[in-house]
Amino acid sequence: MEDEFGQSFVNSPPFHRDGPKRGYWVISIRILDEARYFTYLEAAIDAIDSLGGRMVIRSPEVIVGVGTPKPRLVVVEFGSLADAQKAFEDIAQQTAMLLYEGIAEYDLAIVEGYDDFG
Repeated sequence: MEDEFGQSFVNSPPFHRDGPKRGYWVISIRILDEARYFTYLEAAIDAIDSLGGRMVIRSPEVIVGVGTPKPRLVVVEFGSLADAQKAFEDIAQQTAMLLYEGIAEYDLAIVEGYDDFG
């Protein structure tokens, strides 16, 4: 199965039951310049793929239960917390461009998964 960018939803990062739990980026986004954001998004998807990650959630609609999150939510999965952190360090300069150029505002947390279901 593929999304509109041709990205596969069936290929997970490598899983080893005795290995580390998966790592995730949890990103909430407010788009400021939609045309430039979607141009940036295509490059970001390629970069995430090259760093071993995959988008598991990319929601254009967030139903708010409590609080005031930004209107979009993205979750990117990596093979481990260390992989997620290294990938962020590798891509941090590129994502900083979003804020610098007024493309989007975002919050990003790097977290470890609770359990792997293999």
